[in-house]
Amino acid sequence: MADEDAPSEADVRAALAALRTPQVEIGHVLTLASASEDYAIALLPPAALDAVMAVWVTLRDVGNGGMDQVVWNHGVESAKLYAAAWRTVGAIENAELVDRLVGVLETQLADSTEDEREAGPIAYFMRFRRAVNGPGFGVPEPSEELGEPLLAYVLEHLDEVPRPDAPLPREAP
Repeated sequence: MADEDAPSEADVRAALAALRTPQVEIGHVLTLASASEDYAIALLPPAALDAVMAVWVTLRDVGNGGMDQVVWNHGVESAKLYAAAWRTVGAIENAELVDRLVGVLETQLADSTEDEREAGPIAYFMRFRRAVNGPGFGVPEPSEELGEPLLAYVLEHLDEVPRPDAPLPREAP
């Protein structure tokens, strides 16, 4: 069911049209990402939508504690998906950072027992944070790094984006 704050069909069509003009901005891509779940067809290339969604689901943890907190809280498998999504669209710095953090966490998990982890989860997290020298990593936050490469990626894959006058079937409520 469409959220009342979701972009309207007119907003979606305007964003689709803007992608084909020199005045295109990252906001047009974000409009399409925001509206994507309301439509039965892809409004963006799947990799672009994956990259935006990875930023959106990690936003709180990045803001609250940093990328090491994302990897810790979301887990190795989810973090690998985020890194892959960002790498695909060109947000390399965060993809490489997440890969490094995942490697350290995987090693730490392999070198400990479940009992050790459960006995002191905060201490265990702090051990991980010290091992990766977190929480500041000297790379832009994903939402900052993603903009320009994401827009370039979408423009390179316009054949995967509907034309502004194309039928836009809605998802069933």
